[in-house]
Amino acid sequence: MSSDAPAAPSVDAVAAFLYREARLIDEHRYQEWLALWESSDTLYWVPCNEDDIDPRRHVSIIYDDHDRLEQRVERLMSGSVLAQQPLPKMRRIVSNIEPEQVAPDLISVRSNFILATARAGRQELWAGQAVHRLRLRDGSHRIVAKKVLLNNSDQEIPLLQFLI
Repeated sequence: MSSDAPAAPSVDAVAAFLYREARLIDEHRYQEWLALWESSDTLYWVPCNEDDIDPRRHVSIIYDDHDRLEQRVERLMSGSVLAQQPLPKMRRIVSNIEPEQVAPDLISVRSNFILATARAGRQELWAGQAVHRLRLRDGSHRIVAKKVLLNNSDQEIPLLQFLI
């Protein structure tokens, strides 16, 4: 192996980061979750119907840059999202974490998830795969992009009034 090759990312460190991200979302700690993101060139994307569509030409469930992501978080924290009152209990399981070095300071991470939400006597399950692009900054990971591939994105789904 060449000494110029980037070091393989630590699966334990990446897993700890993804687990923390999941906990922050599940606990509705949206400002802390937003702080995990790079402040520019970010993308939070949930495709609709096909996993590899062109989001500029096809409908997406969510396609947010950093400004839109900040607006989404502000709205969720405002209490004005009636579908979130009372706040749902959320728990997710993150597994099958597979990091891959794509540049000296950038990794791509695939992981599977199952998310259970419970509110107003109803429980829903969401399943899929997340693809994160993480940049190492000052010894910690930052989210550059997150693409969520829902198993049922090609079917009618309830409105996503939370972060997936």
